[in-house]
Amino acid sequence: MEISFKKRHGLTFWYNTALITFAAVAIGLTWTVMGSGFSTSEAVKDTVEKAVKSADTLQIIGKMAGTAEVSNNKVTATATPVTATTNGIVDMGDQSVKVSYQLIKDGSYTITYDDIYAGSLYGESHNSLNSALAAAKEKGLIAINPQVDKQKPDTTTAFLYWIINQDFDQNVQNNEIASLVVVYADKDRPSTGEYLRIQITETDGIILDIERTVPDISSSILDFGGKVKDKD
Repeated sequence: MEISFKKRHGLTFWYNTALITFAAVAIGLTWTVMGSGFSTSEAVKDTVEKAVKSADTLQIIGKMAGTAEVSNNKVTATATPVTATTNGIVDMGDQSVKVSYQLIKDGSYTITYDDIYAGSLYGESHNSLNSALAAAKEKGLIAINPQVDKQKPDTTTAFLYWIINQDFDQNVQNNEIASLVVVYADKDRPSTGEYLRIQITETDGIILDIERTVPDISSSILDFGGKVKDKD
């Protein structure tokens, strides 16, 4: 199965002030990930990453991180913090966007899914991945919680939760921070050195394009590093 994607004011004083305040909050936010389940209550791990170009409407803010089974050399879940670009507002309802997943296994074959997005945990916010996973299972967005369940997922699923949520709707705005979570089915779990790609698309094309090589799985908590892929 192949994927083919089509790429594609002035502000008042109080609005400028709001943006500056948000930037300060974002820089002060933690991405020292998952020491307590991707907690966001500690010091920031890194400065804000380089974002996608202004034509895009989502950007990464912080670092992509993951949980892993070290003994099996497998990634079980990843979480990527995102926000909207300066003038952006993105409807993250499951009827408005798709999330695709591609994994090149050992350089020999490719796993590809056109849409793994189950929806979002709108109307609430969470300060840790553990909390978000529990809520996602309770609301039926995922069937298995890889953090606590012994059974392994048989479906790769993505969902979104908010860390900073201003109005509790399904839109991601530039004064909010959300996290895109992917829970990997047992057969789809990435291993050290493999290449993965996650894209968010809407009607007009790609709004976020993430490419990563899986780091050495020597810890149950992984830092994928990297940056948003610039458009060609």
